[in-house]
Amino acid sequence: MRHFLQYLKYCFTSKYRHGYGIHSPYVYHLVTTIIEEDLPYYKYSLIEQIRTKMCRTDEKIGVLQSDGTKQLRSMKSVIEKYAVSPKYGQLLFRLVNYYKPDVVLEYGATCGISTMYLAAANSKTSVFSLSAQPEMADLAQSLCVRVGMHNIKRVVCADEESVFDGIVSKMSRNDFFYINSATADEVQHLVKSRMDKFGERFFIVVPCPYETAEMWSVWENLKSDNRVKVSVNLYQLGILIASNDLQKEDYIVRY
Repeated sequence: MRHFLQYLKYCFTSKYRHGYGIHSPYVYHLVTTIIEEDLPYYKYSLIEQIRTKMCRTDEKIGVLQSDGTKQLRSMKSVIEKYAVSPKYGQLLFRLVNYYKPDVVLEYGATCGISTMYLAAANSKTSVFSLSAQPEMADLAQSLCVRVGMHNIKRVVCADEESVFDGIVSKMSRNDFFYINSATADEVQHLVKSRMDKFGERFFIVVPCPYETAEMWSVWENLKSDNRVKVSVNLYQLGILIASNDLQKEDYIVRY
C-alpha cells in the first residue's frame, strides 16, 4: 500500500515532461536529450539478449540473506528480483554516455545487468563494481567477460568499507557514482563520504527516493547539501549533480 501511495504522490508532484517549465539550459538538455532519449542503441539489445538467456536457464545461484545464511534461487528469480529494468538500465547507459566520466563506481551490484549498461556506454571508461554477494559477483563477472566488456576492472565481494574507500581515494574529479542497492543509512554515509572525497564536481545516482520513509529522509537531506546544485527525482532513481556552473535547483520529473 505504501508504494502505491508514494507512486500517487510522485504522479501528482512530478512535472517537467519534455522539458516544459525548466528554465535551466543544462537541466533542459539533460531531461529532453538524455533522460527522454529513445534512440535504440545496438548495445541495448545485446544486454537484453543476455538477460533473456539467463532467465531461461535452469541454473541456481546462492543468495546471501540478512541473517548470513545462503538461499539457492533460480537464475530467473534472481534476475527478476535484483536486475535493473531495461528502462532504467538504458537510462544509466545514456547518463554515462553523456557525462563521459573517467571512472564509474557501482556500489551494491547484483547480477551484472546494470554493470553491463554502465560499461557499454564507453569502452574507455573504467568501471569498478562492488557487491557483497559473492556468487552474484562471480555471475556478473562472467556475464561481462562473455560480452567482451573489458573496461570492467573489478567485480569484487565488498564486505568491508575499506574496499570502497580504497577505490574512492583513487578516483579523479570527473567520475560517476551509482548506488545500485543499499539501505538508507548506507546511502547517507556513502554519498556524504563521496562528496567529501570528490570536491566541486560529481554525478551521483541513488536508489528510489520513495522506497521507505528513511530513504525519503536521506534523499531530502542529500539534495539540500550545499554542494549539490541540481537534484532530479525520477521515482526509481535520484540524480545528484554538482558543478560550479550550476544554480541550486530541485526537480521531480515525470519519467
